[in-house]
Formats: sequence, structure tokens, C-alpha cells
Amino acid sequence: MSNTKLRDEQIEKLRPLEKRLQQAVQGAESEMAVEIATEIQALFPNDRGHHRLLKAKLWAYEACIDANRLTYAEAGLIGVRKLSNSDTRLYLEATSLLAVCRLRLKKIEDSKILIKEVISKLNNIQSDKTRHRFQKSFIERIEEECILAELIGTEQLPMNATEIQAKAVLLLHHSTDDEIFRFIGNSVPVASLNLLGDMRSFSVKQIAAPDRKLLPPPERAADPKQIGRTTFALLRRVAWKTFCKPSSPIYKLWSKNMPKVFNDEYFSAAIITTMSDFKIGAPLLASGIVALIMKYSAEEFCSLAQPKGLMSERNNK
Repeated sequence: MSNTKLRDEQIEKLRPLEKRLQQAVQGAESEMAVEIATEIQALFPNDRGHHRLLKAKLWAYEACIDANRLTYAEAGLIGVRKLSNSDTRLYLEATSLLAVCRLRLKKIEDSKILIKEVISKLNNIQSDKTRHRFQKSFIERIEEECILAELIGTEQLPMNATEIQAKAVLLLHHSTDDEIFRFIGNSVPVASLNLLGDMRSFSVKQIAAPDRKLLPPPERAADPKQIGRTTFALLRRVAWKTFCKPSSPIYKLWSKNMPKVFNDEYFSAAIITTMSDFKIGAPLLASGIVALIMKYSAEEFCSLAQPKGLMSERNNK
């Protein structure tokens, strides 16, 4: 990895591209993110290991993971790790993303090796506050991915929009938030729970004893209500584009608080679209997610659910 000083004309071209790249990532536009990263690469014809280029690629690969373009992201992240110094934040982020990617691909043992490496390098982050924040985000993301990895490809039950919407409305009117989270948690497949328990036990053992106190105790982490919260967090992240893209039918009605969006099956149709993209067939889980989403305004949900990645937002100079 190099930190060669950039020429003024490079910086002039690079800054707007980096801004567009982050906007593409925040908008869950993975194809656009890859295109912009390719434009950035053209600014470094003789320095493929420059930290600004590698950072741009990481942004793009993280967007690809969120879009489930896993094989492409995996190959790219391997490349970034090879070009990065092993004691840098960039290497740590690339390793973290590769651990997530391989977990999603169900390469469990490979993912564990990477998780162990990430945690062993956390002390390279000198600021306690920054280290704890990164550790918390990483563990939370691993837990989400454990549930998602075993949900993907289930397609066990038919997803009927009318039935999902009716159940969601029933939950909305007759259940508290905690009860809905518990309902979602109890709808998660046993395979997800088993992987989550195994991975959490493995990850926590790698963390220094003082830092373990910052994580929820095991009994709380395994509670159906907490499982429901984790599941809602991951599904709202992957559903963000479906629900919040300004051109989507549901967003157009929801953002204007039109009664039609609540009375018809827009919410259930949107969650079915998201879950179908990941080949997930779990109607009860879908009903619980829809019930919670309908508690929000479009602005509130889209702000809360917008993907927040593992990549840090260090300023470029």
C-alpha cells in the first residue's frame, strides 16, 4: 500500500468522484459504485496500491455485499488485503468485510479465521472510543449475517401478500413493539439460531475480557426479543432500497402519507420483493417486519434503515 503524494490535478478529479461514490453507496446503488470506483482507478495507472484507490474499492465492495454480489466482492476484498499493509485500518476493514462476505456465502470456518484476525488487530486502533465502536459494529454485523446466511435460500413457504398484510395489521393493532420483536425472533429458523450461538460464542472468546463487558450478556443475546431486534435490523437494511428509493411506488405514497399505502398491500408486496431477492420464504417473519415498518413514517424509517457500513468515514485531504 502506498501513500504517494497526489498531484493537484489528481486531487481535483478525485474528490468529486469520491463524493459521488459515497452517495452511490449510501443509496445502495452497487453498480454505480463499481463504475465510479473504476473511474477512480483510472486516476492511478501506475499506483494500484494507493490508499485512496484501495479505500474507494472497499466502499464499492461493501455496496456489492449489501446487494448480494458476493463472488465479485470476495475476489475484490482478497485483492485489497494483498495490497494493504497488515497493520492499517484499511486492512482491518477489508478483513472485516471479507469475514462478512464469507459468512453470507456459508464459508463458516473461513469466516471464523478472519473474525479472529480482525479481533486480534483491534488494538491497532489507538482510540478506545473508536475501537469499542468498531468492535460493537463488527459483532452486531456478524450476528445479523448469521441469521441472514441461514435464511437465504429457504423458500419453504408461499409468500401471499394479502395474508402477510392481514397478519401484520393484526400484530400492529394488538401487540406491543416488544411482543412483535419476540414474534419475529420466534419465527427465525433454528439453523440461524444455532449458527448465531456458535459464532457469537467463538467471537466473544477472542475479545479481551475488559471489552467483553461492553457486549450484551449471553442470556440477553439469545432472548427471542433480542433475536427479533437483530433480524429487524438486518432485514430493514437489505430492504432499504425497495422501500426508500424515491422512484419506488411504495415510497411515493408512503412519503405523502396516503391512506392507500396502508390500506392496500404495498408494504407486504415490498417485503416479499426483498425477501424473494434473497430466496427467503418465511411469511410469519415477513408479517412481523411489515407490522414494525408500518409504525414509522417514510422519513423516519428511511433514515433509520439506511445501510450503515463497516467502512469508517475518515476525511480525505
